[in-house]
Amino acid sequence: MIQESPMQPSLASTALPPDMIDKALSPVQQAYQYILNGILSGELTAGMRIPTESVAEVLGISRTPVRDALRRLEGDGAVMISANRGAAVAKYSRAEVAQLIEMRAVLEGLAARCALPNIGTVELDELMHLNSKMKLASTSLSTWMAAHDAFHNYLTSLSRRPLLARQTEKMRLMLLPYYRDYYNQSLEMEILGLEHEKLISAIEFKDATHLEQIVRQHAMANVDKVAILAESDHDHFKN
Repeated sequence: MIQESPMQPSLASTALPPDMIDKALSPVQQAYQYILNGILSGELTAGMRIPTESVAEVLGISRTPVRDALRRLEGDGAVMISANRGAAVAKYSRAEVAQLIEMRAVLEGLAARCALPNIGTVELDELMHLNSKMKLASTSLSTWMAAHDAFHNYLTSLSRRPLLARQTEKMRLMLLPYYRDYYNQSLEMEILGLEHEKLISAIEFKDATHLEQIVRQHAMANVDKVAILAESDHDHFKN
């Protein structure tokens, strides 16, 4: 059994309401989405334990699918599981966060370059639609972040390279708590102005090298400000 720290709130009392989870999903998918929503909403922060029993009780499912969901999230890099502490939201050092952002920038730039030949009118319209959803969600951080990731995941999917898309999505999940803290503290949900309009314009320009450069610059924006929200390298490795 995973023991909850007395210094931390219970997941059952803080996470998003279970009625927001699609009951048509399998129990494993329900638990996966519920925990991910908790991270996205900020109720689950880096290093916070995730009590299996609480998740199972709130969702009305057994503990087995919750454990399966946690193992899946561990594979995604969003959760860490240890024999002594159980499951907790993954926690990375400042250097590790900076490295993850650098890696994501390179891979997303490559994905955009590969996607460009596959982007026609239909795909461009969808990117514009996803960008509009971001604008409409500007008053809700968690909704905006979900729309933001949907935009980038869709663009990456157009590369038609599933392994590349999987790796970029995984790094987004690993960085989720840190970007959420950054946006929450800075109130900058759109860095340096009309960033996504720049990406769409670069796509319309049909220059793969230029698009790759724009995507990399977008991913690297404020890397130091995001990384500093992580635990210092000395404290991280000491723990």
